[in-house]
Amino acid sequence: MNDGNGSRIDSAREIFHPVIDTRAHELVIDQITFGIRSGAYRIGERLPSISELARQFGVSKPTVGEAVRILAQNGVVASKRGVTGGVTVRSDDVPTALLGLVPERRMTDMREALEARRAVEMEIARLCGRRATEQDYASMQESIDLLREHRSEERLRLHYDHLFHYAMARSARSDLLAHYQHQALKQMVVLWPEYFMEQEDPDLVIDLHTRTLAALKRRKEAAIVRIMDEHLAVVEKAAAALAAVHDGSGAAA
Repeated sequence: MNDGNGSRIDSAREIFHPVIDTRAHELVIDQITFGIRSGAYRIGERLPSISELARQFGVSKPTVGEAVRILAQNGVVASKRGVTGGVTVRSDDVPTALLGLVPERRMTDMREALEARRAVEMEIARLCGRRATEQDYASMQESIDLLREHRSEERLRLHYDHLFHYAMARSARSDLLAHYQHQALKQMVVLWPEYFMEQEDPDLVIDLHTRTLAALKRRKEAAIVRIMDEHLAVVEKAAAALAAVHDGSGAAA
């Protein structure tokens, strides 16, 4: 449902929640980028008005305005004044610098991020196997197709890799799990950008996503758990190998 100006309104469900912090505009940015990366707001769609965003976030309109200004500077949204204006999503490829803007009080280490991701995404996959619709499956397939198309472009490759996981979270119908997933994925990229941008094998990711989607469609929980374990283990093993190298270097020193 739209408000007549092209902004989406869902009176039964608001994805944003109040923020309380001395750097509130950064928390606003974090929630908006989550809304965009997760697909709740797509390219070309308008966010709620500044007044409505201020109400949902529980902050002042200048605070929202500062968040929008930074997002616009980074090419994520476009802001236009006037009756026909508003804030429109320009790109769902959010720069890494914005992902690291809010460290959720403290930045975890990679081990914690991976442990959190495994717990959250395994449950997301189980719920997805029970709750996903044909439209959800189509969204996941679209992310696979886009990843295959942009496999040689580092930033877009990462974006479409994560888009598959966000599509899974949407199909699980759990806003809280989706939020936790976003925090884990975000911190993994901030902590180890060179792996996701340079070292991760896109063909392996495409294969894993394709087989994960097939298992989800069959709705067999044992099969879903097996492919998710294989899926999650790839980066876990890479991180463990890196940690072993670092530990060995420290011992040698």
